[in-house]
Amino acid sequence: MKTIARISAVLAKLICGVLLLTLLSSSGRTSQPPASQRVFNVGMLLARGGMGDRSFNDSAYKGLQEAQKELAIRFETADFTYDEANLEALRRFARQEYILIIGIGFENAAYIKTVAKEFPDRNFAIIDVAAEGDNVASIVYREQEGDFLMGVLTAMLTKSKKVGFIGGIDIPIIRRIEGGFKQGVAYQDSSVRVVSDLAGTFADPIVGKSLALAQCETGVDLIYNAAGRTGLGIIEAAKETGKLTIGTSGEQRYLAPGNVVGNRPKRVDTAVLMLVNEVKNDQFTAGTRSLGLKEEGLSLGPFDENLVTGSMLEQLELLKQQIITGELIVEVVSEG
Repeated sequence: MKTIARISAVLAKLICGVLLLTLLSSSGRTSQPPASQRVFNVGMLLARGGMGDRSFNDSAYKGLQEAQKELAIRFETADFTYDEANLEALRRFARQEYILIIGIGFENAAYIKTVAKEFPDRNFAIIDVAAEGDNVASIVYREQEGDFLMGVLTAMLTKSKKVGFIGGIDIPIIRRIEGGFKQGVAYQDSSVRVVSDLAGTFADPIVGKSLALAQCETGVDLIYNAAGRTGLGIIEAAKETGKLTIGTSGEQRYLAPGNVVGNRPKRVDTAVLMLVNEVKNDQFTAGTRSLGLKEEGLSLGPFDENLVTGSMLEQLELLKQQIITGELIVEVVSEG
């Protein structure tokens, strides 16, 4: 009996030892949850003008919110300020191993390019302009396709036969928008005159309002607004004068009901969600992609139903399909 008891004691010690070794060997490893359950961090450097522009930045932020809801990400944004602060914001995101670092707008292209070279193992993206880099994805838009349609609509709505265009800064993107708009106006009614101004800024509503009021005094009764936060001043001017405006951003009709016809926004939110989804699914691809009507990178409306009739919408839809199929070509204009 004593022999059996000693054997049992030895076996018990051996079992305990095996269990202890198993625990010790596994204590240095961290169990990784499946990719679908992991939380990913995304950093974004906003464009000049920041949140609350009811335009480009707000659309980008909406994309982050959608990605948070659908893909369980965490995100952080940084305001556009000055060179060193913008670079440091991007570097901080990279040092903290964010899975995707996005710059919004043409002004952030140089910062993204610089920091992407410093952190070749991180994924970077720039929206609205192309930037080179083996780890940089660029999303650009064929804005002129949608702006052509808004030019057609403008020519249908004007009563004075004199309409306006106000852009932000003199850059190729704004010239493409202006060019597409003018082509659409002429396509619908060659007798309509277009007056153009550039504000020199995307972030000053006071300048936008001043330019818009000056255009209205010359007989302009509808202004196409491509000026970001500066465009909020254009809306104020339309409200004060009883004129109309169409924008290139998100929903703004509530800012001046009866004066804001509608919008032709770039779907920055769609681009952000697409990029996050690709990174999370290990499908991130560097290089430049172009989004237009076919890819739903541009939206039409919604429009004020008291101003835009069903027959107008039918004509816009017909022309939209002709652009998508290539039957109707909108020329690219990048110079004034």
